[in-house]
Amino acid sequence: MKKKFKIILSFIITSIFIIFLGMSYYIGNQVFLQSTQLTTCESTKEIINNSRRHAKYYNKISSKYIIEPINIISSLDKHKIPADYIYATKLKNKNNKTIILVHGLGGNRYSMYSIAEYFLQKGYNVISYDQRSSNENIAKYTTFGYLEKFDLIDYIDYVKKEAPNKTLGVFGTSCGGATSGLAIGYKDTDDKVDFLILDCPVSSMEWMIENEIKKMNIGIPTSYIMSCGNVVNKIKLGFYYKDAEVPKSISNIKTSTLIINSKKDTTTPYFMGKNIYDSIKSKNKKIWTVDNSEHTKIWFEHNKEYKNKINKFLK
Repeated sequence: MKKKFKIILSFIITSIFIIFLGMSYYIGNQVFLQSTQLTTCESTKEIINNSRRHAKYYNKISSKYIIEPINIISSLDKHKIPADYIYATKLKNKNNKTIILVHGLGGNRYSMYSIAEYFLQKGYNVISYDQRSSNENIAKYTTFGYLEKFDLIDYIDYVKKEAPNKTLGVFGTSCGGATSGLAIGYKDTDDKVDFLILDCPVSSMEWMIENEIKKMNIGIPTSYIMSCGNVVNKIKLGFYYKDAEVPKSISNIKTSTLIINSKKDTTTPYFMGKNIYDSIKSKNKKIWTVDNSEHTKIWFEHNKEYKNKINKFLK
């Protein structure tokens, strides 16, 4: 009788454990799908048509500068990384100082044309490219900068080949800021880039996902949901959320860095930029914080001061 009871109890416990594992994987997979497919190529194609502001800058630059569409192949998983190469002069000379612009989630390469104009006027060639799962970049997953950093590194290497002894800068906004920070902190990329500007940067993939789960208020402990998502993310993409922490990645860089953020920003709160700034051990860093701008609106609402800050930083 006791033996039979033990067998039944063992079966019940095993069944409960299997059900728990199955439920955990299901929850984790839902988190994975939601967090890595926040944007699509289709949803980001019509930025110029849907935004007068972006259309204005695109038309302005198109009328003044030579724009060369380029594609390079990802060294990570062989997808094409489409970009616009914009020449600062009438001669198509790539052996020139250059800046690479990295847009945020939900944007595409045209989102950065307002910033591009400033650097073109300063004599910089500009590369503005589509991040993963945006516009013409068909790479499937978005990962708050972790996988995206490899596309940026590929373009950094492209510029160093074309203009080996010229100044190279990187400008990243929002999730593009995370991409930029993670890229500069990866292996020897720091040695290839002369300056880095991060506008309203994402600092933590984990915080971004956790914050969205909390907003849903679905009645299951957030810590449990996060653990499930974290494990599935590791199984499917090979990294944990903690691996996408920008402050940790960027702490030892020597590249001159300017961080720009706002205390009113609720998408990437003030502490994100401040954490990145505080983590950098080098003294070759600056931070500029405004009080009253929403996410990524600082350029438009404080344009004169913004340009002055960059001018001083570049000197």
